[in-house]
Amino acid sequence: MTIGSPAAGSVLVVSASMGGGHDGAARELCRRLEERGWHTRMVDFLRAAPVMGRLLRWGYTAQLRAAPWTYEATYQVWAQSVLARPLVVVLAFVFGRRMRRWAVQLGADAVVTTYPLASVALGHDRRRGRLDVPVVTFVTDFAVHPLWVHPGVDLNLCVHQQSADQAAAATGRPARATGPMVAEAFRRPGGSRLEARAALGLPAEGRVVLVAAGSWGVGELEETFDSILASGRYLPVVVCGANKRLRRRLAARAGGVAMGWTDQMATLMTAADVLVENAGGLTSMEALSVGLPVVTFRPIPGHGRQNALEMDKAGVTAYVSDPEQLMAALDRVTTLAGRGMVAAGRAMFCADPTDDILELIGQSTPVPGAAVDDVRRLGHPSRPRRLMKAGAAAAMVYAGLNLAADAATAHGLGVAHAQPHVAAIYLGLMIGPANASGPVAALLARDHVTAIVNGRLARVDPGAVRRLMEAGDEVANGGWGDQDRLHVLQMEDGVSRTNRVIHLAGYRCCRDYAPQQGINGSDLALARIAHERIVHPSAVVGMGAPLPRLSAGWIYVIDAQGASTTLIEQRLDHLIAAANQRGLTTASFASLR
Repeated sequence: MTIGSPAAGSVLVVSASMGGGHDGAARELCRRLEERGWHTRMVDFLRAAPVMGRLLRWGYTAQLRAAPWTYEATYQVWAQSVLARPLVVVLAFVFGRRMRRWAVQLGADAVVTTYPLASVALGHDRRRGRLDVPVVTFVTDFAVHPLWVHPGVDLNLCVHQQSADQAAAATGRPARATGPMVAEAFRRPGGSRLEARAALGLPAEGRVVLVAAGSWGVGELEETFDSILASGRYLPVVVCGANKRLRRRLAARAGGVAMGWTDQMATLMTAADVLVENAGGLTSMEALSVGLPVVTFRPIPGHGRQNALEMDKAGVTAYVSDPEQLMAALDRVTTLAGRGMVAAGRAMFCADPTDDILELIGQSTPVPGAAVDDVRRLGHPSRPRRLMKAGAAAAMVYAGLNLAADAATAHGLGVAHAQPHVAAIYLGLMIGPANASGPVAALLARDHVTAIVNGRLARVDPGAVRRLMEAGDEVANGGWGDQDRLHVLQMEDGVSRTNRVIHLAGYRCCRDYAPQQGINGSDLALARIAHERIVHPSAVVGMGAPLPRLSAGWIYVIDAQGASTTLIEQRLDHLIAAANQRGLTTASFASLR
């Protein structure tokens, strides 16, 4: 931003280099403020604590690219649980001092943030009197979680009224829906569709689907590309961002167009008939401004999936999760039926956020007793303070990955439940090498018992999986077969790996995940990534153990991995007879909701 004597005042804008969405909104905000004569400085939240900032950015990138389920677990633990509050204290301790220093150096009349962690850290300091100027959060997402908003922030500006209502309810502070912050090129795109296609070298006829996944090109883009291409009805044009490997792989396919990072997104959106995206971020907001229908398919974990749900609820996008739904959604939104969604998207752009920011600055007065830090007192932190910051950050990471992950599943999120008011018990049986090749398939089909198969067995004996499915048995994903409680740390997770092996063996994916180790928050994330639900047994019954007390709605898993088919049949007969004596029926996991 231009440095000089401010004509009206100064505003510090805090973003973060965590993808293009936060920075894009921050740059546009700075442009609009400077157009009105205000001096701005845009800073990177991650540089407020450079070492920790680099670790955060590296960790976020690694999670989304190598093990997205770990990001889902992190999101569920920190952003969606009671642990959000202590995390805010840590963030303010690690990053707050430098941000306050930036505000003092600029002589800022207000601090505006477009990044959630910066928002809560600044809100914490504002509430405790460490900042004597207003703090404004521009919430770039539809999903408003506890790490986006803070009671200490003076004003929350949101992209939709639905989000503003959530922010106001969570903080008790003012929240207004001004609409998304997008650049001028998307608010007034020039040229016709034919002109845009000619400029990009795209065919004039036919329907074009623009596929985008942000500046990093993460998510299930290959599956999306292949699904659209296989339909024969649409031409996929994929923007791979900085993901060069993905671009090379897609460019090698016959059909479709694969592009790298581009500054022609406005032209691409003008040329396309529909956008397929996976995060609900800035790209989708730009499309809504252009008037391009938006479909969210296989969103990235965490905030991406939550954004998709909220945007679908608001009626501005369509959220689908499997290829058949995707094609149906594309057919729907590219016809007259999609006009209502386009109109709802454009209606979001109802105000200019800079009006609300400048109005707040004009109304603000110093907080009584507020501590106005000078630059001298905000000098570089001492070595003990740096060590304390590092220790706090390390403790935060350890707690999130190894201890607090259980919080997500403690409330039953993503876990299968019994049907209400049904007098039934639900049965699953762990298959093992000793019985996989016998007549157990017909036995389970007869008694309506779910077969639980682990990945090791499916890899060694794929024929057993095939026989189970051919007999009409429901097959559940039993994980890879490891008993590691800390499987949250694995980079190659057992859920997706086992699902893939079972699919190759029986040509059908599993609906349920019944892990053979204790369930923690990572299981929730893993199952959601694989589009499976967790089946948490009420009791695990050993082959030689006494029958447990049977209760309606309970889930019983029989561990028969080392038993013969004869012993399995006897055990099932006893269990079913005991259930019938209590007036209970038996059912497989398919009857769970």
